[in-house]
Amino acid sequence: MPGPAELPRAPRLTLHLLGGFAAVRDDGVEIPRRWRRSTAQTLVKLLAVAPELRRHREEVMDLLWPDAPMDAAVRNLRVTLHAARHALEPELAPRVPSSYLVAEGDLLFLAPDRVRIDADEVEKTARHALAAGDADALAAALRPLQRELLPEDRFADWAGERRRRIEVLREQLVPALAERLLADGRTDDAVGVLRDAVDRSPADEVLNLLLARVWCDMGRPRQAIRQYHACREALADELGVRPGAELEAMHRTALAALDALGTAPLSRIPSEPAPLPPAIRRPERLPLFGRERPLALLAQHASGAGGDTPLVVVRGEAGIGKTRLVAEAARRAAAQGVCVLWGTSHEAEGQTPYGVFADALDGHLAGCSTAERSRVSAEHIGLAALLPSLGGGPPAAASPEEERARLFRAVAGVLTDLAASRPVLVVLDDLHAADPGSLSMLHHLVRTTQARRWRFIATCRDDSLEPGDARRQVLDGILRQRMAVEIDLLRLSRADCAGLAAAAAGFGGRAEDRRTASRIFQLSLGNPLFALELTNSPQADLERMGPRRRTTAEPHADAVPDSIRRLIGGRLARLPADARRALAALSVAGGTAVSLAELESIASAGLHPSLEGPEVTAALDAATGSGIVEERDVVVGGRPVLGYAFRHPLVRLACAEQLSRAARRRLHQAYADTALRLRPEAVDTIAFHMTVADDARAPDFLRAAADRAAALCANDSACDYYRELVAHLEPADRAAAAEARLAWGEVLRRAARYPEAEEVLRRALGDLTSSADDAGALRTAVCLAEVLGRAGRPLEGLDVLRDAPAHGRSPAADRAALHLAVGGLNFYAGHYDETMAALRRAELETARLPDSGRDPLLSRLFTIRAASLLVSGQVRESRETAERALRTAERTGDAALLSSALSVVGELAREEGRSEAARDCARRAVSIARRTGDPTVLAFDQSNLAGAELLVGDRERATALANAAVRLARSLGTSWVLPYALVGLAEVELRCGRLAQADTALRECADAVSLARDPQVLDGMRRLTEELAAARAAQPPTTSQQR
Repeated sequence: MPGPAELPRAPRLTLHLLGGFAAVRDDGVEIPRRWRRSTAQTLVKLLAVAPELRRHREEVMDLLWPDAPMDAAVRNLRVTLHAARHALEPELAPRVPSSYLVAEGDLLFLAPDRVRIDADEVEKTARHALAAGDADALAAALRPLQRELLPEDRFADWAGERRRRIEVLREQLVPALAERLLADGRTDDAVGVLRDAVDRSPADEVLNLLLARVWCDMGRPRQAIRQYHACREALADELGVRPGAELEAMHRTALAALDALGTAPLSRIPSEPAPLPPAIRRPERLPLFGRERPLALLAQHASGAGGDTPLVVVRGEAGIGKTRLVAEAARRAAAQGVCVLWGTSHEAEGQTPYGVFADALDGHLAGCSTAERSRVSAEHIGLAALLPSLGGGPPAAASPEEERARLFRAVAGVLTDLAASRPVLVVLDDLHAADPGSLSMLHHLVRTTQARRWRFIATCRDDSLEPGDARRQVLDGILRQRMAVEIDLLRLSRADCAGLAAAAAGFGGRAEDRRTASRIFQLSLGNPLFALELTNSPQADLERMGPRRRTTAEPHADAVPDSIRRLIGGRLARLPADARRALAALSVAGGTAVSLAELESIASAGLHPSLEGPEVTAALDAATGSGIVEERDVVVGGRPVLGYAFRHPLVRLACAEQLSRAARRRLHQAYADTALRLRPEAVDTIAFHMTVADDARAPDFLRAAADRAAALCANDSACDYYRELVAHLEPADRAAAAEARLAWGEVLRRAARYPEAEEVLRRALGDLTSSADDAGALRTAVCLAEVLGRAGRPLEGLDVLRDAPAHGRSPAADRAALHLAVGGLNFYAGHYDETMAALRRAELETARLPDSGRDPLLSRLFTIRAASLLVSGQVRESRETAERALRTAERTGDAALLSSALSVVGELAREEGRSEAARDCARRAVSIARRTGDPTVLAFDQSNLAGAELLVGDRERATALANAAVRLARSLGTSWVLPYALVGLAEVELRCGRLAQADTALRECADAVSLARDPQVLDGMRRLTEELAAARAAQPPTTSQQR
């Protein structure tokens, strides 16, 4: 009978250890690189690096599970063996022994007849090559040994012995190959082998010695000296030792050879100021502003004092001043003896291979002699491939990879040569426009550089590299490996931007210059390039580029300077067409952030052809990636939602310029309709867009926006809206325009803009009188009279009221307001009997009103009456009336009424000697006055508080408050409050013993009160003048007076 059939022999298995673990079978069965159990793969590695491919079970368990109990380690080993066998032989049947991983007793081993180890074969080949001494064989043996053994287990102790064996072989092969190449006359190849080995092991003294000897034998002692210094630095940095005797002797030999050539050694060259690269040779016209800290950091880095990081990346938006900052740092470094190379990536010329390094080296060599250029070309083979100006380069290498390695070595060699005599700084400007090869070269140079040999500074625009760009990945890798640090340049502060504008335009300290500088900051947002261009713009263009306050007027995009327009246009041109159209739609939003939902609706209704939801999102993503717009939260319905806004107002204007007037009008209409549908409460936004779109509903929303601003005491905005409303109403409805003027005049009165208020109200009074609107004319006359009284002309106000169309058919509230105005003006004029009579008539009229309409009038009435009683000397009656005024004002909640009532109550407390109560009232009045929107009330209450603080003995605070009140009152021009504030200041100065300052305040007060002749002010002046004279008389005479 035939015997049992023999099992077929398993295919050969090759285990790759060099360059990373991999298992490959000859029959093509795929073995994955990542195994389900990592310990199974480690087990195979343990056997592959072991002598004779075998280890004892207990040794394996100690290496894999050193802290596990024995029984657990045994179980783990059983499971791991099973996993490893099936990873190598997925087809292995149950209970069938493995062809590759064998267990015999306590030994585990890899079957030597079935398993081949690449490292074993490479070692065998290397020993044969060393024995044969053939250059090609040595090179072939060295090539695989350049790969690291199991790099994923670099720090594993169990692979250390095998790794050292390979390292010893490599150390034997490199000098053997170099010597064989030198013997064959292939000097350049020998130098290449040695330089690669030195780059790999910069502290290997044997290799450095051999390379230095080769340089000497080639008649290049300068290179030998540089090699010595490089080795010396590496030994000091890595091992903390000095070179050995042989290397020192070689150094002395090289120095002697260099002296024999009549050339001073590099170490003896003085560190004198280095010449500047052509790109930054021209001096700057303006100093730097706001860059002191980053400039100091860059200067430290350039001089080698900023740590061991070889690269600094300066980031920032276009125009932020990256190049200007780095140029200043490079100038300072050159002044200290640093050799500066400057290269720029020229975006308009495309991505020239290694262009930024070619530009830097070309610029440096342009300043060298012909002999020096020839020497560089001869000593650094491969450099001519980068710089055609050096002449024909060497023949192309066998592969692109070898050619690139030769180029990298050549550039590193040039930098090493330069760094042997002085520190080297390489500036790579606009790195975002460089080609991927330049980034790879930069990675190589910063990875292989030694401490203090050379430094790099690169400028990079924030928004120019997409996340998937290969250049960004290289740059991110450099940063991730901590071979570089970043400096983010921010925009200038308001003060620094003003300083830059002043230096560029020669601004002085005039108020007009300060306003212009402020306008430049508002438009540039601190971008230095934009600020400088705006400085050269006419004042009219600065005004046309945007209103100073929020109004319905569109800014003029054509006022943007041409240089800024071209810069922004270039960035926009790189965007997809849909992104440019979406930006055009966003540009008419008025400079505010717009929610995504609104923008989608606007792009659908306002653009032709329309953009729908996904298209809008894609377009905005492209614009956001380019740095033109940014995502911002927008509050809609009380919750934040995603929105978008331009990062810079000038970019918005440049985008708006692309639209025709008709297209803008259509977009504004779409904005108005969308806001009305989604945010009907946003009357400001709706009014803005409806006005620009010339919508018939614009006046209604302008009035709503104006009334809302007035209610919030936003006086400037309210006036702007009323002005726009009047312009819309006047052509069609003069009566409605006159009513709007009345509301406008009331806001101007509260803002203490009395000349404007008088002009607006007189025009309204004339229109209402001519249209026979007696009720409107009466209200306007009352408002105009109060304006004249507050401007210090109460008698003129009384004349206006005498002509007011008041009669029995007038509403009771209007008649009461008329009598209150008469009473107030008579009080200002010092006619206290007439004041009391008018107030009695007003009180009769208020009796006919409901409580809601009566309390505001009564509060004013009681306040004026209490003040009149106080100046008449009826203190008790005044106190009772003032308390009624305060209670009534508190019921209304009106800030202006509360402030007025508190002022009288506080003044009564001062009269009665209750200083603490007076101060409490005055402080409360000032706090409330800040909410009224009326600066005259605030100045008056600050002056009262100064007097109260003086009573309690706080002279310093009293002086500060009195001066603040006078400054505020002066800023308002002619008004009723300035004389009061000056009298208050004079009293504080007099009580503090500053007689000259008191006299000055009284003189100014005399000029201010000459028009109104306010009796209260005149009484105060008279009293203080007498006290001042007495104080001066009581002073001891000076020496000159005694003589």
